[in-house]
Amino acid sequence: MKIFKYMITALCLMGLGTSCIDLTHEDSTNVQLDDFLKNENDLKLYVYSLYKPFCSSNGDANVWGFYATLDGGYYALTENTTDILTSEKTNVEAASIVCNTHDWDMNSSKNITNPVYQKFMPKLSHLSKARMAALRIIDTDISNKEKYAAEAKAVLGWTGMILYDMFGPLPYASDDLLRQWDGEPMSGIYLPRPTPEEFLGYLQKNLEEAIPELPEVQEPWGRVTKGAASMLLLRIHLMQKDFESAKRVAKSVYEMGAEGGGKLYGLLDDYQKIFSIDNSANKEMILAVPCDGTKDYSPNQWYCAAMPADFVHASSFAKGSSTHRMRWAFYDTYEKGDLRLNTIVAEYVNNKGKKVKRGDKNLSQGALPFKYDQDPTTNGNFAKNDIVVLRYAEAILAYAEAINETEGPTKQAIDLLNLVRKRAGLKGIECSVLNKLTQII
Repeated sequence: MKIFKYMITALCLMGLGTSCIDLTHEDSTNVQLDDFLKNENDLKLYVYSLYKPFCSSNGDANVWGFYATLDGGYYALTENTTDILTSEKTNVEAASIVCNTHDWDMNSSKNITNPVYQKFMPKLSHLSKARMAALRIIDTDISNKEKYAAEAKAVLGWTGMILYDMFGPLPYASDDLLRQWDGEPMSGIYLPRPTPEEFLGYLQKNLEEAIPELPEVQEPWGRVTKGAASMLLLRIHLMQKDFESAKRVAKSVYEMGAEGGGKLYGLLDDYQKIFSIDNSANKEMILAVPCDGTKDYSPNQWYCAAMPADFVHASSFAKGSSTHRMRWAFYDTYEKGDLRLNTIVAEYVNNKGKKVKRGDKNLSQGALPFKYDQDPTTNGNFAKNDIVVLRYAEAILAYAEAINETEGPTKQAIDLLNLVRKRAGLKGIECSVLNKLTQII
């Protein structure tokens, strides 16, 4: 393909004389593959570009990311359709309120249609972008190309997992079609919707190709690693209810951590530290979205989205919107003494010195699911705590679940579950009934 060039001819009239100067302008923002993918740094930059959809900005469709933590983000939209989250908002058209009705017209609220149709659904093209990146990279003769191609495939798996969670199976192009479109961009065709088995199988294929080539640690923090890709694959197996495969993958991640004899991951002694202001790259996090607290890149807005306007914050510039609430019915499923409750507020003293209790205004629908620490530098609702995506504790619990589903409530499954319960300050359990252990997990 040719680089677009703009010819500018300047005509300068000076009296009766005429002077012509031809100026050629090359658009420096238009990078062609003929000028790119020449060295390892090019591969790195290419792969870096694939992470844009995973930021947490809540801006327009150009900068908005999956992990936006306000009303129209992935977490809020999906959790508000379950028995976990609700909202204290009074705006009946707010995305969280619409999702909470569990019976609504997609076109009834622009607050639903905008994130779904303008922000989420267009990310379908990212599957093709990531797979094409892997194909282009592997076609080079640059050192370490296998690692970068693997990272692109893992990004595809991550994207597909989120989209499947929201929309079910979505169309994807074969490698032959992608190569055809790469040479003939206008030759696209409409693709049929695949079956769930086909779509999840495609994600599984990409992740299984990626895992052997990915390193255990990546710089900078936030890139997909062997452990992160394995956790994504684990989730795919759980979606398929393929517990034998899930057991195998969960075991591999478990053995990467201290509890499983490894050195890469481990349960933090203090659960709250996972979500602290300095939580970046702590040993329990397998994958996270790094946050810098700025509006247009990656702010963590979860705390202030859960915070009522009258809540006392360490920063006088923090503003709460009363968006996220944990349903009281779900809050009541926590056992007494569970240390995780320290990150969830069921009553508080407001900025006027009045105690606000369950059932009062701001706590009528549910508790405040803060989880994250306050960021004392918060301005508006932008904080710097990294957004947790995948944790080592999830691998342990998934391993216990897979063992229970394939072998029954064995001692190993119970011991794994008790590792996580102990860290939460709870007593160990003894169980010999498969269904009961499944409910506990």
